[in-house]
Amino acid sequence: MDTRKTLTNEYKQAKVVGGVYRLVNTRNNMYLLDCTPNLQAKQNSFNFTRSSGSCLDFRLKEVWESFGGEAFAFEILESLEKKKEQSQEEFIDDLEMLKQLWSDKLDSSNRY
Repeated sequence: MDTRKTLTNEYKQAKVVGGVYRLVNTRNNMYLLDCTPNLQAKQNSFNFTRSSGSCLDFRLKEVWESFGGEAFAFEILESLEKKKEQSQEEFIDDLEMLKQLWSDKLDSSNRY
């Protein structure tokens, strides 16, 4: 029982890090820009889908199947740590704002 409490406390104390990322097709330099409240989970999903032959994002399904998962790279553009007093909704709003800033910076002609 003590181990369970310890694990629960560790989970609650863990830092939550989200951010803005893009999936880049390294063959044609096109990219998909997005944000996530958990960068590590998204990176893990990308690695898994890439190795298993499935597609991470439905918006890329056609080009993913055409080029193959190995043609894509996961690029973290900026990370943001969730503040303890911040709600999940506030955190996601901040991430969306950060994504918009990156959208304004990047060349939109290369965007999927």
